[in-house]
Amino acid sequence: MTEKLNLSGPADLLATIAHLLGRTPTESFVILTARGGALGATVRIDAPAYIEPMNYAQTLTSYAANDEEATGSYVVVYSDEDLDNYPYAAHVAALVNELATARMPVRNVWLVTSTYWTEFGADVQNSLDEIRDSNANATLVYNGSAKDVDVYNPALLGTWALSVQAPAGSEEDRAAACTAWAAALDSPETPDTKTVRELAGAFQHKMIRDYLFRETITTQNGNFGDVMLGKFDGRPDWERVDRAEALAFELMKAVPPGQRAPMLTLMGWLEWLKGHGTQADRYLKLAASDVEDFRLAVLLRELIGRGYIADVARDSTTSYRRKII
Repeated sequence: MTEKLNLSGPADLLATIAHLLGRTPTESFVILTARGGALGATVRIDAPAYIEPMNYAQTLTSYAANDEEATGSYVVVYSDEDLDNYPYAAHVAALVNELATARMPVRNVWLVTSTYWTEFGADVQNSLDEIRDSNANATLVYNGSAKDVDVYNPALLGTWALSVQAPAGSEEDRAAACTAWAAALDSPETPDTKTVRELAGAFQHKMIRDYLFRETITTQNGNFGDVMLGKFDGRPDWERVDRAEALAFELMKAVPPGQRAPMLTLMGWLEWLKGHGTQADRYLKLAASDVEDFRLAVLLRELIGRGYIADVARDSTTSYRRKII
């Protein structure tokens, strides 16, 4: 889409969020930074649960502050918690103060529940149809933007498939797997069945799997630890990342339960790099169920549970953003 999208009111602005993130948030805080009359960065983080308001507010503000051109901000709380008293009121108040101190004063705060939306603290409950029927949503859908599309569809996995054999792990095996993975990522076509099963087998070998994870990112410095934490030399090729996630699901379709954990872990890690912590945890939990206590998935879940955000997701110049407007 090349034309400028004009947002004429709250419903228009709220409609853009699901398109920017690729899905409608739940139990989340979202900050939209503003630059004059235009939107800047989009920051989403899970609702605070037991996190102290000031710590939570400072963390979110530090992420939003990566947009050095921001002159204002909007805050949206997505929650069905404590609706009689407005959820997370103390966290909202702390966040408003922190954003103002950071010279990104909040222009408005909204609450979006599963049944209505409203200005935070107001008595009027507006229908969600106003968001769905907004000019912004209609324009974005018309121009091809899709939201709430999940790569993972368990109904397509089937219930039976032959197991794949992991390679021995030689240098030749590693090189061949990395070459095949790169070719699959660079091609718009789905690999043939033989290649899919060979790649699925390569992911079963721990050392080769780690190389395939690393080689998914073209802006990495070669250090596996840095790559796993999202410390890259520049902005990743996010289209390649999206392609890797879709390919991981294709590989899962070619193997039986018990061999899907490496691909689920890859999908979870990639979602975490994008800043989608909730979706990442979902995939990692599935991985740890497919292979009991799958080590890499467990470690990544612990990282997410501590509230750690991938370095690449903290910076608006490198973070994932769907190009819709």
